[in-house]
Amino acid sequence: MRTVRCLTMTLVGALALAVSAALPASAIPRTNPGVTPPWASKFVSGKTYGELSAAWFKYALEQPTPTNPPIDQTGVNCNSGQSGPVFFLVGLPGGGSVTRDACTVPAGRSLFFPLINAFEANNPGENRNSWDVWQKLEKDFGPISELHASIDAVPVRDLNPVHTPYRACAGPVARCSASPFSITLPADNIFGADQGRYAPTVADGFYLLLRPLSRGSHTITFGGSGLYAGEETSQEITYHLTVS
Repeated sequence: MRTVRCLTMTLVGALALAVSAALPASAIPRTNPGVTPPWASKFVSGKTYGELSAAWFKYALEQPTPTNPPIDQTGVNCNSGQSGPVFFLVGLPGGGSVTRDACTVPAGRSLFFPLINAFEANNPGENRNSWDVWQKLEKDFGPISELHASIDAVPVRDLNPVHTPYRACAGPVARCSASPFSITLPADNIFGADQGRYAPTVADGFYLLLRPLSRGSHTITFGGSGLYAGEETSQEITYHLTVS
């Protein structure tokens, strides 16, 4: 049986506000113009960064190989499997660099993507609980030495991996803003693993949520570097997007 252990998508408490309506964009401090900070994510997207990270992994892993976004070199399949107010961008499995020129994003959609991230899943037939898979992930993931991103050539600030606020996880510990989740792999999946449900699954990484871009052409770059299971890993991703 082929098993799933992890995929380094380098593809490798929260502030509670007692409000009854969504926080207006004008009320969000512009430390990084265009970037929604994690404390405001729930009001902007309906999900925390951790919840978005779990949804991102489901999006990235549950699609069959022919249309799977992380292995798409051009971005032509970027709309496959997308729904809701948040549009996912992806890195590369195992790290590396790629420039995607063929991705068109519907206007009015926020963008969510990982600078570097990883997951760990309990395989069918195993008996690992959430804590078991979390301990394995945290043993393998990191330390992360560098993070970077830019929006139309403007660098995103506050990305020192030691203290950046843009780290998010889905797991059984207090710092995670989402619970462990499951992924369901299709028969033709990018791992060549057995089809079926993998649970519990946990994830950790560094992400950005961008507010909707104006119509037209935009360039987004992102990536990071560090260790995974003691080995160097890095990614450098460029999207030349068309928003229409």
